[in-house]
Amino acid sequence: MSHVRVGQIRIKLPRSKTGRRALGGALVAGSALWFLPVLGLWMLPAGLLVLSIDSHRVRRFRRVQEVKIVRWWRTRRTTEP
Repeated sequence: MSHVRVGQIRIKLPRSKTGRRALGGALVAGSALWFLPVLGLWMLPAGLLVLSIDSHRVRRFRRVQEVKIVRWWRTRRTTEP
């Protein structure tokens, strides 16, 4: 897989497994610098998304969290006036 699809947007990724792991690891590590203006917590989910392509453990974690967020969002939308 050489791309990730987020909604209607397709983002190209490195073709090599090592390149994807390096990119994902760099994004996760960069999220530790969340207090800097350009870097931030947005890097953590992006890094986990990239890492989930090659790692079954990260993929499982991402899917479980995705289901929880969607369920929370749906209940939140139906209870608000």
